[in-house]
Amino acid sequence: MTRTLRNFTVLMGLAALTAAITACSTPAKADANDATAMSKTSDTRETIPQVTVASVLHGAFESELVSNGRLEAGESALVPLTVNEMITHVNVQEGQHVEKGQLLGQLEPFNLQRRLDNAQNAFDKAVMDLEDQLVSMGYDVADTSRIPANMMKMARIRSGYNSAATALSEARRNLSLATITAPIGGVVSNLEAKANNPASAFKSFCTIIGNRTMQVSFQLLESEMTHLSPGQQVAVQPFALSGRSFTGTVTAVNPTIDASGMVKVTATLPNDAGVLMDGMNAKIVVKKSLPDCLVIPKTAVIYRQNRKVVFVHQNGKAIWTYVETGLENTTSVTITSGLEARQEVIVSNNADLAHESLVTVDREQ
Repeated sequence: MTRTLRNFTVLMGLAALTAAITACSTPAKADANDATAMSKTSDTRETIPQVTVASVLHGAFESELVSNGRLEAGESALVPLTVNEMITHVNVQEGQHVEKGQLLGQLEPFNLQRRLDNAQNAFDKAVMDLEDQLVSMGYDVADTSRIPANMMKMARIRSGYNSAATALSEARRNLSLATITAPIGGVVSNLEAKANNPASAFKSFCTIIGNRTMQVSFQLLESEMTHLSPGQQVAVQPFALSGRSFTGTVTAVNPTIDASGMVKVTATLPNDAGVLMDGMNAKIVVKKSLPDCLVIPKTAVIYRQNRKVVFVHQNGKAIWTYVETGLENTTSVTITSGLEARQEVIVSNNADLAHESLVTVDREQ
C-alpha cells in the first residue's frame, strides 16, 4: 500500500507539472479591438522600411468634380434642297473646309428659268392692267403719289398686280436656290447629295459644321452646383485623345433641375487646331479652389478596421493616427479631424506598418 500510494503521488505530480507547462505555452487571447492591439504592437522586423513623408499643409485645396459630356460644334448649318430639280454638280466632299458663300453644288436651272420668264411676263401684263384700272378711275398714272391709298389698293387687286408680284419674287428666289452655297464657314459633314439625281431623293444636301469653337454639355448634381458659376474654367479630356486636355469656359447653366436631380451645364472651348470633332465623348473636370483646408496626399490614407488611418512620422517611428477626411481630388484629400498643420505623414510603404514601427525617411519635397 505504501508503494502504491507513493506511485500515485508521483503520477499526480507529473500531471500537475504537465498542465503547468501547457498553460505557459498557450498564447494569450487576441484583443477584440484590432486597432488597440495594433497600437500596442512594436516593430520586430529585421529590416527597417524606407518611407516617404509629406507635410500636412494648411491652405487652398483644389476640389474636383468629374462628369462625362459630349462635344458639339459651336455652330452648324443644314444645307437644304429647297427646289426639286436634278442635281448637276456636287463641288465638295465630306471633311472639306469651305468658306461662307463658297459654291457647294448646282441644280438644273432650265425649268426654274422658264418659270421666272413666265412670272416676269405675267407681272408686266399686271402692270399694264393696273395702269388701265387707274386711268378708268380718272387718275394720272404719271403721278401715283396723288392717288389715295385705298384706291391704289383696289386697283392692284383688280388688276392682279399683287399676285403677279408675289409670283415673280418666288420665281427669282427659286432660281437663286439652284446655286447651292455655304451659309457659314466650316467643314462639310453628312454629305448626301449626288450628281445626276433628283433633289427629292435626298433629305438635305449636307451639313456645314463650324468647329472653330466647340461646345460640351454635361450634368452635375444639384448639390454640386455651389462649385460652379458662369465664366469658370473646366478641363475637357476627350476619351479618343488619351492624355490630352483642353480648357473650356462655362457659358450656360440650365436653371431647371430635372427629375433625377441633375443640372445641365454648357461650356465652350476653342478648336483652332481642328483636332476636336463633333460628337466626341469626353471627361469633364470642374475645379474650384477652397481656402483654409488641411491637405495631405491621398496615398497617406489607409483603411484599418473600416476606419481611415494615417501614420504620422515622429522621431523615426510611425505613429498610428485615426483621421476623418472631407473633399478629395485625384492626388490630395482634406482632413477634417485627426491631424494638425506641419505634421509629417507617411505616404509610401505604409500598408504593412504597425504602431511605432521604426522607419527611415526619404523626404518628399
